[in-house]
Amino acid sequence: MTPTPAQRTVRDIGPAHPEVEFALVLARTIDSVSSDPQQLRSAVYELARQKLQQLAHEDPAEKQRLVQALEAAIEGVEAHTKSNVIEKFEVPPARALPAFLEAAGAARRIEAPPPIDAEAAFVTTLDRVEPAAVSRRPRWSSSAPLRYIVMLAFFGLIAAVVLLQQRGVSLAAARAMIAGTLASAPPETQRPAVVAAVPAPAVAAEPPAPRRPLPTAYGVYAESAGKLYELQLIQGRAPDPRVAISAAITRPSETTLPDGHLRFIVFRREGAGGASDPIDVRLIAHVSQQTTFDATGKPVVSPGDDSWVIRNISIPFRAAPLKDDPQMFEVLPRDDAPLPPGRYALILKAQAYDFTVEGAVTDKRHCLQRLAAANGVFYSECEKP
Repeated sequence: MTPTPAQRTVRDIGPAHPEVEFALVLARTIDSVSSDPQQLRSAVYELARQKLQQLAHEDPAEKQRLVQALEAAIEGVEAHTKSNVIEKFEVPPARALPAFLEAAGAARRIEAPPPIDAEAAFVTTLDRVEPAAVSRRPRWSSSAPLRYIVMLAFFGLIAAVVLLQQRGVSLAAARAMIAGTLASAPPETQRPAVVAAVPAPAVAAEPPAPRRPLPTAYGVYAESAGKLYELQLIQGRAPDPRVAISAAITRPSETTLPDGHLRFIVFRREGAGGASDPIDVRLIAHVSQQTTFDATGKPVVSPGDDSWVIRNISIPFRAAPLKDDPQMFEVLPRDDAPLPPGRYALILKAQAYDFTVEGAVTDKRHCLQRLAAANGVFYSECEKP
């Protein structure tokens, strides 16, 4: 009974189909070479020598120089490899390269038997390969990109040597260049590299922005020069804006601010919902002089009785939510003009909060004269503040 193609063994198929034997021998040889870096380098060196011998060159002396250059490159690679050992692997048993060549020659001399299905035979042959031979694959053989990079670098080095030789560079100079690139130089030729320390340009670190002060207790506060000042409430309701002069205020201001660039922070339980509109700052004028009449109708001028009044002259402000705390909102001026020195009142929902901007008063609107006549009390601005 004639055996089927699936029943044929490697020994039966090998003489009839040398490509099968070639495939097995090549696979085992590549596995053996790739697992041993020394054997891999030797195979590459031998291939380079054969390729160089096959090059046709008219000048034997020039060809000999190229051979010497190749040997110099091989020495440099070996020196670099010995001084930079990465990892060693055990070489698995496999057929040697000469045995592969002998098997290839023997396969060519055997007369081919009647044709069979080569594809089925090749698949059957690969199925009969020992699993251990497939599983015993070292880690280095699986890093194909690393092997390709090493081989490309090596052949690039050979090409560089050949170009240097063709451009007239001597063999000794080429050997020195290779040795300087791949191997460490001898102690007497080593020169320490002197690197000039270039100081990095000094970059002035920007100071962190100061944190804005925020109140910790309910109230109305003025923020001036990075500090908070609590404003005191004036007793009674603030006059309607249509009223020119309020009732007399006999109590002096308790809050003095160093600068007229102001903003206010209102901290209340109702938060930003308690903001009124409009919000304004009104002038508080000092009554510096008082005029009365005696029984004969003669005017009597006397200094003021140290009293103040709220005028209907206002400076507009606007409310804005404060993102740091939902229970707070701030009151900002509608322009950047600072408040001139004098006394003022911040009006919030008909309540007046008193404060004074420090400095010499130069605005005549902050000074009033009072005239007490039989038909009423009248006020006028001072000629001089």
